Amino acid sequence: MRYCLLGLLILFGNSLMAQTVIDWTQLAEVHYVRQIDLSTGYPVDRPRFSRGIKALEGEVIEIGGYLLPLDVSGEAFALSRYPFSACFFCGGAGLESVMNVWFVEVKRDYRLDQYVTLRGTLRLSDSGHDLLYLLEDAKEVR
Repeated sequence: MRYCLLGLLILFGNSLMAQTVIDWTQLAEVHYVRQIDLSTGYPVDRPRFSRGIKALEGEVIEIGGYLLPLDVSGEAFALSRYPFSACFFCGGAGLESVMNVWFVEVKRDYRLDQYVTLRGTLRLSDSGHDLLYLLEDAKEVR
């Protein structure tokens, strides 16, 4: 009986901690609609996410990419589909190819363009003023 319970715990315990492994092509399923921002009066391109992306909102995901530091303190990072020389900030890719990352605990020795796989909770932003994606409570898995 003891071994049966242990086996069930191992079998179903992993599903409680399950995450969805995604890639950047899934996050590219977004198009834009130009609207007037009521607070500024200026036109803003607002993203419209596919059903597949909307279904990932609030889910724990796993995704790989290149780390890009966003500040000199080493606490703010973005994860990019492409290395720095071809990333969104340099004009070589779209907004859907980068996400803000908020680590549970920041590892201070990350290098520019270090390829990592991260796990965290995906949040979407359709404000037209931020990056489209945010990875909260992120942890490195490889």
